[in-house]
Parts: sequence; structure tokens; C-alpha cells
Amino acid sequence: MYPALSFDLLDGLKAGLTQHITTSITWAVEGIGFATDAHEVQTKAQKLLMQDDVDMVVGMMSRRMADTLNTLFTGANRLLLVLDLMGEFFLGLPPAPTMFFHSLQSCLSCRLAGRKAVESGAEGIIQAASFYDAGYLHGYAASQGVTTGGGHMVQYFVSSHIPAQANFQNLQAGLSSGQAQAVVALYAGDMARQFLEVYPTLTGRLPVWASPLALEEQMLTTVPYAMDGIRGFVPWSEHLDTEENRIFREAVQKRGRRPTLFSVLGYEGGLILANYLRLTDENNRDSPAVFNQLASLSFEGPRGQVAFDPATHFSFAPPYAATVIADNQGRCRLAALTPERTVEQDFRAFQTESPPTAYTGWHNTYLCI
Repeated sequence: MYPALSFDLLDGLKAGLTQHITTSITWAVEGIGFATDAHEVQTKAQKLLMQDDVDMVVGMMSRRMADTLNTLFTGANRLLLVLDLMGEFFLGLPPAPTMFFHSLQSCLSCRLAGRKAVESGAEGIIQAASFYDAGYLHGYAASQGVTTGGGHMVQYFVSSHIPAQANFQNLQAGLSSGQAQAVVALYAGDMARQFLEVYPTLTGRLPVWASPLALEEQMLTTVPYAMDGIRGFVPWSEHLDTEENRIFREAVQKRGRRPTLFSVLGYEGGLILANYLRLTDENNRDSPAVFNQLASLSFEGPRGQVAFDPATHFSFAPPYAATVIADNQGRCRLAALTPERTVEQDFRAFQTESPPTAYTGWHNTYLCI
């Protein structure tokens, strides 16, 4: 869905790592497609560890795919840093001692969006999503945010994942029923653009709380601004006014790329690797102390303070409440960016919830389709 995703991720990773160390780095790159074939992923990982003799591995994959590598990386005693967008931390095995997860926390942001929709006065909620987006855990997270916040779900509307085939009549019927007071929208890429263009034309439209990818800034600049009342939570914005964000943007621009959500994820991954190398310099590389200290790591990144939870090896960082307004050209842009101060409390509350026994047949890494 985002053709430049792999390039942004790798360039961000290189920028973050080389920005903070002077050690010469050798890179070995292996493609794993959409990360749906466990045998392929395991084979590529084994090659990197046993033939290329790498010190650390970074992979963008789902939690369920990472779990298939648990034994391999425990036996090799090498770092596996999993980068993902969703933050599926309560699915899978307990983390291997050498496995760490760094995420843009889409699930947590969607849970917050559902809860904030209720806190803003909406009791009944319509969840709107594409067929593709509806197959991932953030749909469950959004509805949990609604129900744990005291609201209830009125309708689950699912449109086609092919924009030319999308039909919004059932959503119009839900709006016209009068049972809902807000919409939580889960879309990405072209499907997000289509929703933001079509929704303002519907009768009886309600305030919208959108998922992070439905508020992705480069996509928003292509959408004419048409209505007030679109809000949500995003992991990062180009316009965050911090020194760390300035350094990040300049580091990525020096590599000839525009900063994106995906280069942020890679860049922060590079900072994690830089800290791992620092710890290996201070300790024996094979010492358990290296991974124990990494599990308690916190640092300032482009989106604020990032910290690992020692129990799950998952990182968390503050999502930003954002509102969509018009820019000078009449296009959509984000404004009123405010960090969510309860992020650690929300993160831990989400951890304690019982996961669904089965929630999707989607095995593709999110956004890889």
C-alpha cells in the first residue's frame, strides 16, 4: 500500500544508527515479502545468523511471525528487534530474552480514539473500516476502547478494500438511524483518502475519530478539507516542535528522503541498536546483563520519550491527540497536537485485557498487501 515503506524504514534505520555511533557498520539485507511464510522468514533469519554472522537482526513483521523465531534467537543469543505498526503485544509467547518489539502503537491509538469518542459525549458508536483494515487487531482495540469507556457499538460498517468498488450506503443507513453519535474510522492509504472525501457528502454525518494511518500527513495533503470534527491520535507529526524531531528530519533529508511515519519507526530502531551497541561495549556481548539493561531502556526520540516495558519487551511512547484543519491551500492538515499524558497507564491497562481467542485470518504484515 505504501511502495516506499521498505526504503523509508531502512533509510530511517541507517540514519538513526549512524547518527549516534562512530563504529563502521556492515549491512546484510534479506527480503521476506509480506512476512507471511514462516519457513521463508526462518530460513532468512538462519542465513543472517549462521552464514553472515550478524550481531543483530531487525525485521518488520507481525507478532505471530516473530514468535516463530523465538527459539532461534534465544539459542543464538542475538538481538532481534521487531518493528511493527500495530503493537500486538498481548498475542503470542512470552518474549524471548533477546527479542524486543518497537511499534507505532496503532492499536493503542485506536483504543484511545474509541474511548475519547465516548468521553466526548457519544454513547453509540459506528465503527467504519475497509475490508482490509477490519481484519487487524486495531478494530478490536477501538471497540474495546468504546465499551470499556462506557459506550456501545451500534454498527460495524465495512467497505471494500478496492476504492473503485467501495459502497457507503450501509454507512449512510447507520448515520440516518439516529442511534449513533460518533464514528470511529479505521482506514489507510487510498482507502483513507476515499473515506475522507466521501464521508463529508453523507447526510447526517457525525464527528469522526480516526486511526493513525487515516491521519497520515502525506496522504492528508492530497485531500480537500471538507468538514470539521475529524480527530484522532497519531504517533508523530512533521510539525512536532522538538530538537529531537528537528535532528531526525535533517538526518533523513540528508539521505534524500522526506520524513515519514515509517522512517520515524526505522530511525528510533536505529537509536535502540545504538544503545544496544553501547551496552555491548560496557559488558561482554553474550552477557545477560546486556539484554536486561536494554529491557529498561528509555530515550528521547522524534516523537518524545520512548521506553521499554521490561515485562513484555514492548516499547511505548506518547500518542498525540490531533485535529484535522485546512491548510493555506484548502487541503487537510493536522493541528492541536497534544501528547497523551496517560500513555503508560493506558498501555498497561490494554496489556491486562484478555485477548480474543481468534480475531483474524490476516497473516500479512499490516500495510503489506
